[in-house]
Amino acid sequence: MYQQVELPLGIDGRQSPPDENASTLDDRFEDFHAEHPWVYEALERLTAQWVEAGGGQIGVKALFEQLRWLAPDLAHGEPFQLNNNFTSRYARLLRARHPEWRDVFELRRLRGGGSGRRQSALDARRQVK
Repeated sequence: MYQQVELPLGIDGRQSPPDENASTLDDRFEDFHAEHPWVYEALERLTAQWVEAGGGQIGVKALFEQLRWLAPDLAHGEPFQLNNNFTSRYARLLRARHPEWRDVFELRRLRGGGSGRRQSALDARRQVK
């Protein structure tokens, strides 16, 4: 049976709570993306495989879970962790770079702004009432 490798979460092995005074989620995502470009590349490959196999919609979180299983082979020995808070940013990045995948990922409104198709549909229904 396969046993998932534990990845270090911080200096002492425990994940620290987010620092409210730290940079924004977008800033943290940009830093992570710059430091670990292979994560986007792997998500891109997984999405392409999904689409080519005839898959419909899929959540980036599902791809993240698959990536966690593949991580020991893809991370090239570097310690890392995938932050689920980044899934919405990766979904938007994948859609921006691959407009043909617009129906693969459902986007929701980001906290603090932005909008997604689902939220727009909800707003449209409210206006009809």
